[in-house]
Amino acid sequence: MGQDTHLFCAECGGANPTHARFCRYCGKSFSVQAPISLSLATPPAVPIAVAPSSKNDAHSLKNRERLKQRYQLVSQIGSGGYGKVYQAVDTEFMDRRVAIKEMLQQGLTPKELAEAAESFKREAVLLATLTHPGLPSIYDYFSENGNWYLVMSFIEGETLESYLHHRGGSLPIEKVLQIGIQLATVLSFLHTRRPSIIFRDLKPANVMRTPEGQIYLIDFGIARHFKHGKTKDTMVLGSPGYAAPEQYGRSQTTPQADVYSLGVVLHQLITGIDPSLSPFGRKDLQLPKYPQLGILIQCMLELDPKRRPVSMGNIQRELQRIASGKVIHIQKPADRVPPPNFPVQAHLPSWRPSASALRRSSQPPKGPFQRVQASQSVPLCQPAPQPSVPVHMPGMWSSAWSQVMNLVRSFAGFYYS
Repeated sequence: MGQDTHLFCAECGGANPTHARFCRYCGKSFSVQAPISLSLATPPAVPIAVAPSSKNDAHSLKNRERLKQRYQLVSQIGSGGYGKVYQAVDTEFMDRRVAIKEMLQQGLTPKELAEAAESFKREAVLLATLTHPGLPSIYDYFSENGNWYLVMSFIEGETLESYLHHRGGSLPIEKVLQIGIQLATVLSFLHTRRPSIIFRDLKPANVMRTPEGQIYLIDFGIARHFKHGKTKDTMVLGSPGYAAPEQYGRSQTTPQADVYSLGVVLHQLITGIDPSLSPFGRKDLQLPKYPQLGILIQCMLELDPKRRPVSMGNIQRELQRIASGKVIHIQKPADRVPPPNFPVQAHLPSWRPSASALRRSSQPPKGPFQRVQASQSVPLCQPAPQPSVPVHMPGMWSSAWSQVMNLVRSFAGFYYS
């Protein structure tokens, strides 16, 4: 039980299906090398030499060592931040394939080591408490040989960054909508936890895509709980170009930071423009067939967090509406027409509004993306704060009031004369 034979690349050590012609990790052709066949259920007695790409790789993979006397390392599949990611086999659970994230401590100052350990522990705690189809599952968490390790589900696929690169830098709108719906769904799940979890580093390199199109958020190394009452983040985190303006230390970040980052990712998927080359410099999207999508993304990219869509759930529903082809009239913020002047009462200056009018005026306006009838307009962005304008009396009221005051003055003069 649990037999799972693979072809291992002699160039990088990557595990490939037995019918593969090219290595899925380095692209090396199996026709010009002798692939290594290995049954994952019975680890080899003789170490397999793997060409290391760095000094740390040689230390970690030279002996095909087992971690915790349980996890047989197979190959390195990624790196970034403070550590590396390996594919491994859980020999104590039916040879299940897992991904192991390692945090190396070599070469770090005490301050960097403390930051790395805290980030890694936070990732473990977060993932251990979350269950969602768009998040990897955590299986184990331990320390060994002075390093930290996180064992999680192995995701067969590639990063969204790699997927985008292999397709010329941009994707069809239909694919962008499906990716956006999945990302908004999992981010909405995170934001609605108590307390809210803000991902804070959404970018294509931190998103995995399976061959079937399933999307996963990975690398929670800088995710954190939103702390109420805190006015400023303790450190600047996030990726240039994808991070919202408020992540640069000016104020406390909220779920609106993820709204901004998702808008940047959608903009990049459509246009192919790398946001890191010109942060905050994106132009309006011209999408004649999907005008609602262009307006939605522009609202998500508002520099003022208060003007962005109020929640990921609303963004998810709007993307689903656009994908389904349900087009309704959209009114841009710049096109809003001010309400007509209230009719002037011609008889008495002592007019008062009715009780029903007072009730209507006290009701808050509808927020963006709330359910409305097809005939109503949908404001996608939060309205900007409007300056207070002094209210002037109509001319007729002013004239009548002047006459009354003149009459009072004449009586007063007569009385005191």
